[in-house]
Amino acid sequence: MNLSEFVNQHKILTENEKKLLDEHTEQVSYKAKDYFIQSGNRSNQIGLIISGVFRYFFYNTEGEEITAHFMAENEFVGNATSFFEFSPSAGSIQAETDCTIILISRESWDLFSQEIPHWENTIQKILNEVLIKKTNFQRSLINIDSKSAYLKFINSYPSIAQRAALNHIASYLGMTPYSLSRIRKAIASL
Repeated sequence: MNLSEFVNQHKILTENEKKLLDEHTEQVSYKAKDYFIQSGNRSNQIGLIISGVFRYFFYNTEGEEITAHFMAENEFVGNATSFFEFSPSAGSIQAETDCTIILISRESWDLFSQEIPHWENTIQKILNEVLIKKTNFQRSLINIDSKSAYLKFINSYPSIAQRAALNHIASYLGMTPYSLSRIRKAIASL
């Protein structure tokens, strides 16, 4: 899938708009552990994930790495706050697996905003859908035990559960890797 096909699912594009999107974006590959953006840097690009998983993480006051969320196929990768507010990124985004994305530079974004009616509103709707889904998932974890949280994660995000590192999943779910390992063993023995 390319960017014009993806956006066309949410807003009908003209042939000229499709051509504009395809001509002003590029396909880029990341190896596992490559950074899309590092904490403290300004984001001047966003991307549509074609394949692979990225994770957004930061360090808490004790210096521990905390995975805040994962991004996978047909989602945008980037720090929206940094990109739209021209501010430094509060966290880092790293490829969890080998990834391929359609990269949109700030210059291309500005061009799309000028040339494609309702471009920003359309992308904002797409971003909001993903944000609401992820927020609802995280809220659903508040009053449940660790085993239930892990089961909910693997049922909600089976593709990510199969590809993300266990210590990153544990961090995302707010548990230690040891606890997650115990839970996985208990589930496997059922």
